[in-house]
Amino acid sequence: MKIIKQVILSLFCAGLLVSCNKKNDAEYFESMDTFMKVRCYGKDSEAANKEAQERISFLEKLISVTKNESEIFAINNADGKPVTVSDETISVIKDALKMAEKSDGAFNPCLYPVSSEWGFTTKKYRIPSDDEINELLKLTDFRKVKIDGNSVSMDKGMKLDLGGIGKGFAGDEAIKVLQKYGIQSALLDLGGNIQTIGKKPDGSLWTVGVKNPWDEGVVASLKLNNEAAITSGGYVRFFIGEDGKKYIHIFDGKTGRPVETDIASATIVCEKGTYGDALSTTTYVLGKEKACQFWKENKDFQMILLYGNNSICYTDGLKGKITLMHEFDNVEIIK
Repeated sequence: MKIIKQVILSLFCAGLLVSCNKKNDAEYFESMDTFMKVRCYGKDSEAANKEAQERISFLEKLISVTKNESEIFAINNADGKPVTVSDETISVIKDALKMAEKSDGAFNPCLYPVSSEWGFTTKKYRIPSDDEINELLKLTDFRKVKIDGNSVSMDKGMKLDLGGIGKGFAGDEAIKVLQKYGIQSALLDLGGNIQTIGKKPDGSLWTVGVKNPWDEGVVASLKLNNEAAITSGGYVRFFIGEDGKKYIHIFDGKTGRPVETDIASATIVCEKGTYGDALSTTTYVLGKEKACQFWKENKDFQMILLYGNNSICYTDGLKGKITLMHEFDNVEIIK
């Protein structure tokens, strides 16, 4: 099917007011198919920043689904044979599978056989037939991924894609590097994934803005302290077919098609980037009602859902941390 339009938009914007004597304002660098920036403060900020960037680039080479030299690429092209990989790769695969199980497949790191056919990796967009999708869905059962020590195997034709969790994992690993240097104040912007160490150097909390998914600007600001804030939304990457329908890059593992949800964007606030990254996808796929129920069953994270045409709901743990900057039709606090 002919594609008549392709749109890529910014996912998350950060509004930062920073004041410090010793700082590292490194330029943005490119990794994991996005632009990133590490801003840290302290005595060894320059060396810490450099090593954090190197760590992120190293991890990309391990877990990229498209780079021929990556360990994920090796697993995906092993024809079902076991592949021995690094501790880092095993760790993030385990985290991805844990979230897949916890969410009953709403988060699924094995959807690449389906999503790649839609062209989101190659940018050669197409709409597969129902028969194609049904056949490919047989290759997406995450429970068939087998781990034995550092060895990974899965059925022939299955393929892992850690794009829904990889940036969060990289952020957590970069923070370990910064902490090794004694950094107590830092902000990492990993392509829209925001992660922080401590507070700003002046003792105030970090401030980030949640982007308006319906228009320009931001709809709310968040105060962060040793937390990650990560957003998923269907307005980030999508194409429009000749049928006039929008097809987004986030997939429903049950249908093999881009997810159709009442949520415009889902923002997660929690301690770890790995968890927050996976959760933002999970809650977006679940939709408002199921996402709220998922939160009530766990409550180890906070959540903001922008839904409908102009509505917001957020969990009560964000009271005092969130400031609305938009005139919503409906505002709901989830308890």
